[in-house]
Amino acid sequence: MLKIILIIVCVLVALFLLSLLVFFFNLDMKMAAKLGDLLAPHYDKVKRDRMV
Repeated sequence: MLKIILIIVCVLVALFLLSLLVFFFNLDMKMAAKLGDLLAPHYDKVKRDRMV
């Protein structure tokens, strides 16, 4: 029982540290920018129903 609790605590601490790392280096927005650059050619080719 104690071993299971220890494993759960270790996993939670690791996830918390990972979230701090993502927040500190702003990795979520860097990934979104790369994904936007990757998807832009696809959405540029999409035929529009109406022009804005």
